[in-house]
Amino acid sequence: MDLIYRYDPFAPIETVQIPTAGDAINELVCGNNRFVGIVQRMQLRTLGADAGEPIVIPFSPVMMGLPLFQGAMPQQTPYAAVLGCSDARVPIESVFNQSFNKLFVLRIAGNVLGAECLGSLHYAVTQLRDSLKLVVVLGHSKCGAVTAAVDAYLSVTEFADIASTYPLRSLLDQIQISVRGAAHAFERFAGADIRKDPEFRTLLVTASVYLNAAVTAHELRRELRLQGGGPEVVFGVYDMETLLVQGCPALPADAESQPRLRRAPVDSHELTAYAAEVVEAVIATEKSNLTVP
Repeated sequence: MDLIYRYDPFAPIETVQIPTAGDAINELVCGNNRFVGIVQRMQLRTLGADAGEPIVIPFSPVMMGLPLFQGAMPQQTPYAAVLGCSDARVPIESVFNQSFNKLFVLRIAGNVLGAECLGSLHYAVTQLRDSLKLVVVLGHSKCGAVTAAVDAYLSVTEFADIASTYPLRSLLDQIQISVRGAAHAFERFAGADIRKDPEFRTLLVTASVYLNAAVTAHELRRELRLQGGGPEVVFGVYDMETLLVQGCPALPADAESQPRLRRAPVDSHELTAYAAEVVEAVIATEKSNLTVP
């Protein structure tokens, strides 16, 4: 298999125009699809599949958001700001198959919304308003920060181990809202006895990852509105097994019908409804996995 980056100095320079939030969402989803396609093809080749035709990727300094000649400095023109997790396995530009100067990226453990993070996003919204069309909150599966928050919720001992460390406790406290919301949603859907299920911790982590992204997006949308508005806010979760960014857990048969990036909830009622949707999907997915021979 050949993956070729090709630069033709005589080819016409084409720039991608992102005029609306809908166009920004479409570009991110298409980019994620390109990323998944390339990685899956490499995985198949590793397992002995035919190499197929080479993948040729056009490349030029302008397309990469770089200057055409040494010493020049391009203007900063990202079309989306992304608040993601610090996890080293989730390189945000690669996940969305985006080049330099396309995304304004902030990364913090658990993709929570702290004061410095919010200040950076306010900067992007006010100073880059001519190009910025979208703000994305991106969680990811098997998030270590969310897992720690779940363990602290389920065990007083686990919480005691981190209680003396203020910065860590402060971070996990922000995630607790999502963990508690997911736990209550599980109880409403399946009854209090679900806590006795040996898989409850795993299910709670999965659901909390999605709800945590939704809660952060909700808070961010509200903050931007208080400051006079801004771009549309959406959220999604990067699944490290499928490599897909998706707005809700979904069985393969249902994945195409689900929005890959969801609009931020506007109020507590939408958050509660989303939590119920996520919990139902997580349980359905778990049952499907158990029935696969």
